[in-house]
Amino acid sequence: MFRSILAARTRRVLLCFWRSIPKALAASFVLSLIIFTAMIFFGEKETAFSFVAMYMAVIFLLQWIGFSFVEIIRFKRSIFHQFDDDLIGNAFTGINRKSRRFEKGLDLFHKNNFRMALEAFTDLGREENSLSKQETAVNEFYRGRCYDILDAYPNAIICYKNAQENGFYIPELPIFIARCYSINGDPKRAVAIYEGLMDEKDYKYSNKLRCEMGNVYLKEYDGESALKWFNDSIERHEDYANALGGAAIANVLLGRYEEAEKLYKLAIVHNIDNPVDFIKYYKGTVALQKDEFIKKL
Repeated sequence: MFRSILAARTRRVLLCFWRSIPKALAASFVLSLIIFTAMIFFGEKETAFSFVAMYMAVIFLLQWIGFSFVEIIRFKRSIFHQFDDDLIGNAFTGINRKSRRFEKGLDLFHKNNFRMALEAFTDLGREENSLSKQETAVNEFYRGRCYDILDAYPNAIICYKNAQENGFYIPELPIFIARCYSINGDPKRAVAIYEGLMDEKDYKYSNKLRCEMGNVYLKEYDGESALKWFNDSIERHEDYANALGGAAIANVLLGRYEEAEKLYKLAIVHNIDNPVDFIKYYKGTVALQKDEFIKKL
């Protein structure tokens, strides 16, 4: 056990030193240029090639050590990856170009630059022969997350499925896939996934499934079916605030505005996720339903 931990820590240090080389080279070049320009300006005569080479080597070495230690500090308790270390595992842990490129994409992803991150992961995915099965799975998962966040749901489904087929699994993954199916207009597949998860024992997010089912029917404007699932979730106190919000919108679809308003306020009081988006969605749904009602008069 001790040896494996020591080996992992040693490998992490080597990774940090390897990833710091480009930064150290760039910084040492700029600093050397400034120093030698100043030396020439002030009339320094000692500018022989051996002296210049030694000076540049020392500057590079100091920069390299400095950047490496900064990189090590950034990792904190993580072993190989600055972000999502537990999720990524042993993928992209080599001292090589593909691991460095993956880390760049991962950094962009966690800075919410999803378009650039997607480009990085997609370019990396083209190197099929150089990626292991585990690396392909992890890379496809992150491509899927980027597509999902950017509302490209058909592409997200393809990537998520590729990740699954290559052995990648986290408890959130089937929910991500089901949500994409639902938004993409395929409620039957979404419902089938949620029903399958309900049959699993000890599923980590079992408390969210009824609310997720309600959301599927909301997107189909089936207020009656949606309300059934949201009420079931409320009675069980599962994902309570989000269930209240879903029930409020379902009641709007059914024309029960007083009940909807009461549930809407309760959802906000109980700290529903993304309250700003929820309020906008709720008020938009109310306005739309009332416009539809007026048109029918």
